[in-house]
Amino acid sequence: MQRSVHLIVLLSVPLALLFLVAMSQPSVLHHGYIGCFVDSNSNRDLKGLTGLKTIGPFTDKIEFAYFFNMATVTIESCSSLCALGRFRYFGLQARAFCFCGNSYGLHGAAPSDSECNEDCTGNSSQKCGGQSRNSIYENIYAPETGLFKRVASTKSMLTTAPGQPENSTYWSQEATVAFECLAACHRSPDCLACAFVQSSRMCRLMRFAAVPSEVASEAQWVWVKLYTE
Repeated sequence: MQRSVHLIVLLSVPLALLFLVAMSQPSVLHHGYIGCFVDSNSNRDLKGLTGLKTIGPFTDKIEFAYFFNMATVTIESCSSLCALGRFRYFGLQARAFCFCGNSYGLHGAAPSDSECNEDCTGNSSQKCGGQSRNSIYENIYAPETGLFKRVASTKSMLTTAPGQPENSTYWSQEATVAFECLAACHRSPDCLACAFVQSSRMCRLMRFAAVPSEVASEAQWVWVKLYTE
């Protein structure tokens, strides 16, 4: 009964909002600066990359919840990395650290914006935060019609960090049809994408818009949730 109710809820949405088309990496129109915010080593403000080893072509120290590179980090590179997971916000810290997330401000704003005053390692004309300070930006994505867009599961693959369980980037539940999987993802704020595995009648609900390698091996298509505001 509960499964039927969930399916009816999704089917009550106008079909135009569920029109699925193939797409590539989410298109970022521009990124806007928000401000300088406090971070903590023991409790990161932006946790979107936690548990990852790779996402797309980015393979440096992501397993510590951030991307780190002493030569290439810029505002643009951090924006592009976070767009692979369709994260809304990104933060740059201590010249060479890039964080992603869908919320920010856990520890509040820095007393002064000048505390984010360190030059980016990849572009000395840009500022990339400070010590335990994040320069927070928002990715503004190109507007798209619908609640979800379909992508090939081989796009934007990610892998988990050593010591992390394989399913740390997604969770599963039974589903009879793909629409039921879409309904479950639509309801959950923690779900950024989903995949329906027809052979096992399982729904993979992902914490990233990028596709985990183990999900890519069992599903041809993934549906990525779009921002509707």
